Amino acid sequence: MEEKKKRRLLILSIIIFVLVLAAMYVYLYILPDIRDSRNENALVVYARVEDQQKADCIVIREETVVTSGSSGSVSYFVEEGVKTRKYSKVADIYTGGQRNGITAPVTGFVSYYLDGLEDVLAPEKFEELVPTEIAEMEKKDPESSKPDSVDGDRPIFKIVGSDVWYVTAVLPIAEKIEYTHGQSVEVEFPDGFRAAGTVEMSREDEKYCLVLISIKRYYEKCSQIRWFSGTVVSSVAEGLLVPEDSIGTNGENNGVYVLEVDGTYVFRAVEIIKHTPDGILIQDGGAVSLYDEVLKDASRYQE
Repeated sequence: MEEKKKRRLLILSIIIFVLVLAAMYVYLYILPDIRDSRNENALVVYARVEDQQKADCIVIREETVVTSGSSGSVSYFVEEGVKTRKYSKVADIYTGGQRNGITAPVTGFVSYYLDGLEDVLAPEKFEELVPTEIAEMEKKDPESSKPDSVDGDRPIFKIVGSDVWYVTAVLPIAEKIEYTHGQSVEVEFPDGFRAAGTVEMSREDEKYCLVLISIKRYYEKCSQIRWFSGTVVSSVAEGLLVPEDSIGTNGENNGVYVLEVDGTYVFRAVEIIKHTPDGILIQDGGAVSLYDEVLKDASRYQE
């Protein structure tokens, strides 16, 4: 019995000794190589890359201005931004004991923000706009009038079309990029609101270019602003980001060298989406995965 215990202890000691030797070998010879190689590697990360352009922008809407029709005190029945049907009463004008109801001439959103440009900056008049004149206009937002009384026939509110509205990007010719009819874009407002839109047309002269973008998404502030500093996003690409120099070739395909668990590198072909200031965007879902490590400089790879 004692002999068997001694034999088991001997075998166990040998196994432990071998494991310790193996661990020391990994620690002394393999791990340093892996640690050193990591300094030469880059982690593959997810990235969303946008082509965007800053621009002065103008909100252009279908706007129907409604006047008081006469002098008198005014009572209002509809709040700012409320959608109202055609012929619904919006206000009353009291003149000499008479009450005259003012109704909505069309269906749309009621707004009391007026700037006098409702007939000038209208979608149907875009082709008449002179880019330089528009670019050099005084940049004033509409002001909420909503007067308690009016002297004479005065504008008191407007109805804003509820289906489609527009943003015109004003671009210096030197900064102009090509936008095509039907191109999908996004417009970002100063408060971070983003609206998907479609390029309808453009106009330019010797100094400026105007790009008309139609938008269908509802934005509650669209009737209260005219000018804003915005961003036009012309394209969006998503994928995996690797360093510029990590792209190499095996003679047939572009690819990167991916670090394996044993410290060696394996070439994996990739599909390049686009070059960016931060690296190269490659197709996700291919031979390279998120958080893989790739050799930063493919030209340094040696078999």
